[in-house]
Amino acid sequence: MKACPKCRIENEESSRFCKKCGLELSDSSFQHKKEKVLGGKKGRPSWSIVLLIVVAIALGGVAYWLIQGNSNADPKLSSQPKVTGKVDYTGQTIRMADVQAKVENGKIIIPVHVVKENKFIRFEYEGKGLKIPLYAYLTMAGRVVTGISMCEPCKSTRFRIKDRTLVCNACDTEWHLETHKGMKGGCMNYPPEIIPNTLEKDSIIIDEKVVVNWKPRV
Repeated sequence: MKACPKCRIENEESSRFCKKCGLELSDSSFQHKKEKVLGGKKGRPSWSIVLLIVVAIALGGVAYWLIQGNSNADPKLSSQPKVTGKVDYTGQTIRMADVQAKVENGKIIIPVHVVKENKFIRFEYEGKGLKIPLYAYLTMAGRVVTGISMCEPCKSTRFRIKDRTLVCNACDTEWHLETHKGMKGGCMNYPPEIIPNTLEKDSIIIDEKVVVNWKPRV
């Protein structure tokens, strides 16, 4: 039974109109059902808030991981000049090609095309009573990275590129090619030291003084 909201007379559930005053009852029944349905959903918006909070925490965690993951990257890497587009080393092993550099007016000079063609080169600075091995390679982002070609703890002067890593030929220690962050091996804390370079026309330029003043870390 359902009561008429106007005269309060009891009517059959199936009645559309009040048997006494004739008031249409279907609207009130619909409203009652609507309120009942909506009333049962009052607690649901809270789940949306919980979901948003969970998503925000997850995104924050990803951002933190990305920042922390690059926190050990050598800041010198990002300042190295870009000379080409992206380079894909997937499934490849690139060994050092031996080349000769030119020393002139306090500059150690390597043609850009030599680095582009070989991707990873080794050359030596000889002067002022010193003989220092150097390297230059292309990162996956297309930057030219130059530095001292030496794994200082094990004294190896040769490396190779394997997929996304820089690998010492002697001890097999691996560093990430883009960050120089140690990945595995006994010499992870001593990636081959970066020596800044600049790009002048079609040549990679290294300051001779920086190389002459270089001292091993160990």
